[in-house]
Amino acid sequence: MWLDDPVYRLRSIVRMEMYRVAELGEWPSYIDVEKSLLGRVPTDEGTAPGFDAGIACCLDLIPEDKQKLSATLHAAYTQEAVEQVREEIKTFDPYSETTWWLAMSSVCRPGEVTEEQFLDQVKLAAFYAAHPGLLPVNAERMLKAMKERFVVRPDGVAYGTEMGAAQAAYIAGHDLTVEYNKTYGIYFIATFRESLGLEEFQWADGVDEKGLPTSGPVHGSRQFVKAATVKELKAALEIAKKHLGL
Repeated sequence: MWLDDPVYRLRSIVRMEMYRVAELGEWPSYIDVEKSLLGRVPTDEGTAPGFDAGIACCLDLIPEDKQKLSATLHAAYTQEAVEQVREEIKTFDPYSETTWWLAMSSVCRPGEVTEEQFLDQVKLAAFYAAHPGLLPVNAERMLKAMKERFVVRPDGVAYGTEMGAAQAAYIAGHDLTVEYNKTYGIYFIATFRESLGLEEFQWADGVDEKGLPTSGPVHGSRQFVKAATVKELKAALEIAKKHLGL
């Protein structure tokens, strides 16, 4: 019976709390809140991405007064949030928002998870929440793993092919990143600063099989753009580097 289903109960809590978390994190309007949070919880019909710090906020596994950073980073790496993380990883205070965010993020696993695996994740996160003295160790472990997601190119730009490479590079001190998406064969250029300085850049007008542009701003963003070719990437990067003073 569904009333005895623990994952169903957890989904219900996430459903009730997801808009509160989105509002707390001041998410951009184009973010699909339900897909971004509720969509992470598996069902008996299939797997899902599983637990992360955003889910931890919904389930109050992060204290309410420590949720702002995790809620923000779930949907946007703002300059204020990145600078806060850079400052707080200097000490890994067990009660800092960054330590909570990283420790709860350490519970994530690559790929999709089943309902049973999701429950195991929640139990582990609950254990960490009940023993905050363990948070710094897991936070440091997570930070180390994140830094392995990217390399620094000869031109000084952080580059990665894994999801999350750009965010990891921000935290490590890089203001400009490139992430190559192997599935779509396109490059993403990003910064957490106000702008890449590419507002007047002439992007190629190609489209993919769904009719979506393969070049240009993502959701109209000034901080996050995509380039379809290496030539276009190089040209855009030169402008972005100058704009950011790199």
